[in-house]
Amino acid sequence: MANFLSLHKQQCGQALKDLLARPTGNLLTVLALAFSLALPVTLYMLAKNVVAVSTQWQAPNQLTVYLDDMPENSATSLSEELLQWSEIGSAAYISPDQGLLELRQIQGFDEAVSLLDDNPLPGVIVVTPNSDDAAAVTALASKLHAESGIEEVRLDSDWLQRLAAIESLVLTLTWVFSGLMLMAVFLIVGNTLRLQVLNQKQEIQVMKLVGATDSYILRPYLYTGVWLALSGAVVAWIVATVNGLLLDAAVAKLATLYSSGFRLSGLGVDETLILFMVAGLIGLLAARLAAGKHLRDIEPV
Repeated sequence: MANFLSLHKQQCGQALKDLLARPTGNLLTVLALAFSLALPVTLYMLAKNVVAVSTQWQAPNQLTVYLDDMPENSATSLSEELLQWSEIGSAAYISPDQGLLELRQIQGFDEAVSLLDDNPLPGVIVVTPNSDDAAAVTALASKLHAESGIEEVRLDSDWLQRLAAIESLVLTLTWVFSGLMLMAVFLIVGNTLRLQVLNQKQEIQVMKLVGATDSYILRPYLYTGVWLALSGAVVAWIVATVNGLLLDAAVAKLATLYSSGFRLSGLGVDETLILFMVAGLIGLLAARLAAGKHLRDIEPV
């Protein structure tokens, strides 16, 4: 067992030395692998942040109930009455003065509000239903609209549906491009190892002539495929990190306009390890299929 592990260690190290001995050609291969991996990694990072934003904004459906011009005590009584309904989880009354104060606190609205002669905002009750079912919420909106003193009931859920559609689109693009790019990595490693086997045909014939088994001859090529894929994954991680830093500046500027402190989240340690593991596995499989097939076709003379 010790000799077996020692042999693997020796062949693994020798495969790395052989790659470093041909830096120019192998560098081009590593860069091709890196940019093939960088696209799905960057898309995954963007998809993860879109999901994070969507999760933050996916609040329960809320109904905005606009009241007629009624005294504040009547509006408060109506809010307390709505709390008794079984379909309603919470009901918060926002007076016109409180609504105007909240509007002033929104960036860019303070000067516009100061130009108003009087307060044009109506009293509002923000109602949170007990159920998130769309049909139940719609039925509740109709029931509220029939109540006296209520001028309009608005359910602003369209933007949530649009956000969900954008999230679905980003996730689909991530899966599609990830599949295509991982296939490209597979083909690049496989073709590189196939050419390497053909270039070393005479050496392989001599090794088979002296009794070397196919598995012994194949093993260095397997390690070469893994080293190439891992090197590409490292460069891809660096490229994705740089992309994340560049995008983070733009995202931070956009978030500031919406008075938000959201920042772009990069790859975590576990996600980086998964990247290396997937890349190494693809390199191993590509080397096994491409090099193994041609090794079987080479016979000693």
